[in-house]
Amino acid sequence: MIARTLRQLALVLALALVPALVSGAWQLQWHKDEPLAPGEVRLATARLWGDKVQWVDARSRAKYERTHIPGALLLNEDEWDKLVGPFLDAWDTDKTLVVYCDGGSCEASQAVAERIRTELKIGGVLVLKGGWAAWEGK
Repeated sequence: MIARTLRQLALVLALALVPALVSGAWQLQWHKDEPLAPGEVRLATARLWGDKVQWVDARSRAKYERTHIPGALLLNEDEWDKLVGPFLDAWDTDKTLVVYCDGGSCEASQAVAERIRTELKIGGVLVLKGGWAAWEGK
């Protein structure tokens, strides 16, 4: 009785595995990773770093207040002078800064990352490839 149940379970698992493998192969084929530009990081890599990342949201205050990556600090170009002090107070220097904006053609994260590097003299600042859209899984 147990042997028969185990055989049936193995058969069901094998049958489920075939479509999963086909689906996975198809998705990999259609969603090949674009190369990273200098200073960019993929979401999967940043997630591996866990709490060693300090997220920096370069979007508007309204978008940040609606939703943002948990623990992200708001720092955008529109309110730079107002936000830079609180940003520096909250930033943990042991963490890698990863800046994001909406994604796609959004350049706000690049601009904020560059200002952090040049004006604040903080090195190792990265930009999240795909931005907020990557975080949301779009």
